[in-house]
Amino acid sequence: MVLLPLARTGSRPSHDSGRPSIEVRVDANSPAKSRMLWREGFTQHEIENSSMDAKEVKRQEVIFEIIHTEADYVRDLRIAVRVLLGPLRELRIVSGEQVDLLFGNIGEILALHEDINAAFMERQRIQYPVVWDISDVLLPFVARFRVYARYICNQDNALRLVEELRRTSHGFSVFWKERQQRPECRSLPMEAFLALPFQRLLKYPLLMRTLLATTEGWTQQHANGSEVAEQVDVWIRKIQDARLKLDSFACIDALSKCIGGVDWSV
Repeated sequence: MVLLPLARTGSRPSHDSGRPSIEVRVDANSPAKSRMLWREGFTQHEIENSSMDAKEVKRQEVIFEIIHTEADYVRDLRIAVRVLLGPLRELRIVSGEQVDLLFGNIGEILALHEDINAAFMERQRIQYPVVWDISDVLLPFVARFRVYARYICNQDNALRLVEELRRTSHGFSVFWKERQQRPECRSLPMEAFLALPFQRLLKYPLLMRTLLATTEGWTQQHANGSEVAEQVDVWIRKIQDARLKLDSFACIDALSKCIGGVDWSV
């Protein structure tokens, strides 16, 4: 049984205000698995009679979304590793070098986000139903976002290889279709799983800024969220710059090969 803080005239929510007051009909140990929205654990009457105003309710919705989508992301990364990468390597449908090109260092990304997800779950377990901050949990992990650089810089090559293998390798084409039909893959193609890391990286600043919009500017929570958003933005810019440079080098290399094949004596 989980409880919301009772309303108190002229009072603001605090860590102590989360003591037992009204019932919530969900499993407190796994709220993210029980529903999609934070408010779904309560009746409208319970929310209206709690100490939280509309802004704080929205803030809890955003925090819940951050935690919930992180768990979803880890689930899908595990699918990519266990249902796609592992069997593809074991079945030797394509070469080991091609498997490495397709999936890059996705295992390192999974390890990072398993740690983040565990930290989120622990914060939620301790503070649920009212989680007062999540950005302070994420902040120490942002320095490890460097693992995204190798993966994202290689992503275009990986997606091109998928298309090439689907055209030229019958075994890969059969594997691709069979995996897509598995229940855990939810009819999503391999390309959708390969695109997940870049999509998630881009989403962090958006989620943080949505959270900041519901957080008082003078608080430590606001400072933490701002720092996370700024640091992730820096990583995104660095990775995009590196990606552009790689694209430029690829164009120069292709042009050099083309020029090298020209008979200048004509």
